[in-house]
Amino acid sequence: MKWLWKAANWVVPSIVCLAVYWHGFRSWFRADDFAWLSLGGRVHSFGDLLDALFSPRAQGTMRPWSERAFFMAGYSLFGLDAVPFRVAIFATQFANLALMASAGARLSGSRAAGFWAAMLWAVNSGLADTLGWTSVYNEVLCGFFLLLAFYSLLRYLETGRRSYNVAQWIAFLLGFGALELMAVYPVLAAGYTWLCARKHFRRTLPLFVPSVVFAVAHRIAAPLPQSGPYVMHWDGSVFRTFVKLWSWSVASVHLLNPHVTVRWLAPAGAVLLTAGLAGFLAWRGRHALFCVLWYAAVVAPLLPLRDHVVEYYVYLPVIGLCWLGGWALVTAWRAGAAAKVAAMALAALYVFLTLPQGRAISRYDRLRTERARNLVEGMAGAHELHPREAILLDGVDAELFASAIADHPFRLMGFDDVYVAPAGGQEADPRIREFILPPDAVARALANRALVVYDARGPRLRNVTAEWSASPRQGKLPLRVDVGNPLDADLLGPEWYPSEGDHRWMPKRATLRMAAPAAAGQQLYLQGNCSSAQVRAGPLAVTVTAGGTKLPAASLSSCEKSFELAFPLPPSVVGQPEMKLEIEVDRTFRPPSDQRELGLAFGTFEVRKPE
Repeated sequence: MKWLWKAANWVVPSIVCLAVYWHGFRSWFRADDFAWLSLGGRVHSFGDLLDALFSPRAQGTMRPWSERAFFMAGYSLFGLDAVPFRVAIFATQFANLALMASAGARLSGSRAAGFWAAMLWAVNSGLADTLGWTSVYNEVLCGFFLLLAFYSLLRYLETGRRSYNVAQWIAFLLGFGALELMAVYPVLAAGYTWLCARKHFRRTLPLFVPSVVFAVAHRIAAPLPQSGPYVMHWDGSVFRTFVKLWSWSVASVHLLNPHVTVRWLAPAGAVLLTAGLAGFLAWRGRHALFCVLWYAAVVAPLLPLRDHVVEYYVYLPVIGLCWLGGWALVTAWRAGAAAKVAAMALAALYVFLTLPQGRAISRYDRLRTERARNLVEGMAGAHELHPREAILLDGVDAELFASAIADHPFRLMGFDDVYVAPAGGQEADPRIREFILPPDAVARALANRALVVYDARGPRLRNVTAEWSASPRQGKLPLRVDVGNPLDADLLGPEWYPSEGDHRWMPKRATLRMAAPAAAGQQLYLQGNCSSAQVRAGPLAVTVTAGGTKLPAASLSSCEKSFELAFPLPPSVVGQPEMKLEIEVDRTFRPPSDQRELGLAFGTFEVRKPE
């Protein structure tokens, strides 16, 4: 029967995990997933591959295995079929549960304790986002490397075999490519040996060297953000964040339960479960203290992120508490009747609080990905019907925008001329601004049959172009012209070269039309890009004429890819319904692979107040 119990240790927690988070296994892609899926499209050489794998992206992160390689390889092999991605995520989690059970058995000296630790982790609500959102695979893979390194350390201490020490180092070093949290592993290794195997403590100290080197190199390559939700706050908020994450760990994420309306139950349950763990910790002493050290060490780097506390932050720290809980369950079961009753009551309370919330989050995540899939696939069909027109989406709420539009999923299918009709104050969201067409641009595009409109409120897109065309809309010229946008092409003179995505080249001279300022004090801003070859012979003079008045000339003396020029506008154009601009440079150039005479590449022309 030993083999049956050993097999159960491996299989049962995984089966329970799959059953609880079945919705996560059925999820598709959403949000950040599309940015990572499109990364492979930028790779055309070995240098591009290195850049894609290792350059800092997304808040300065460098995760070549869990984000870059995972998504690029998956998309190149399977496209937008999410099933292979889900299989990889759940297979890694199943390996994590097996490692957790094995390590927990060695920590406590009880195989049953390791088994119940894995079971407690399998139902924790902190797993919901981790298993249901592909972009959070970095947590799952980091968990694999953390647990494998720690398991190898335990085996090394048991057997003295050098191969286990080598395995520990390999897992540790590879973990840096999964998630930055791997840098805390030396604290775990040193803490365990200090508490439970002190004669081996010095052997763990070299592990700190790679972590320090990684931290310094990471800070140089990707400095900490100075604004936004990822700013680090080293103040009293770290204690509030700790209390929040702790309560999510021992009870349920957000202290919610879909089956309970009594709001005090989850906080009270968190207090009771904390008291139970504290009582067992006091009973068992320093060996059990390592479980709390695991939690504290892994959660510590997350505490300064006051403005970005998310559900999956408890996924890795809670491993330590589950070890402690599994150990407490088995110990209490072997004690008197009162201890058994208390332990089973606390275990039942934990499952009652955390499991329904985990399933609810998992189901919600799946429904979000289903909405994203319906929109993305529906847009692919709409583009086939209207390959030359841009598409305007009406009825897009904030959740659908974040899940299926913000990260440009349509680029994966070869088009990106997609816009959103704002609703409910969405214009305040800086991410949505690039997708909003001014009313005048919509009116011109509809009149020119360059735009189709679809209603995205239902599960299927509905073409409402005729309804929009029949409604009166503003037709005045805009104060901002994007010369690269085909929908603004009717405002450009015939001199311009074809659009190249986000910019368009002009020859020596070009013209365009736009709205004039309604009041004095506004300026004309020109944004574009140039190359060092254009200023090699000296500064490049740029002359602008607005409404027949020649403006003071400007010049470009250096080109660092992009530039912005500002020109004061004459009083004669203020209040006019239209302003014609003439832009001229004093010389052109011809690249070796291009037969055109090129002046400058422009992105936008905009009239606004000086900042």
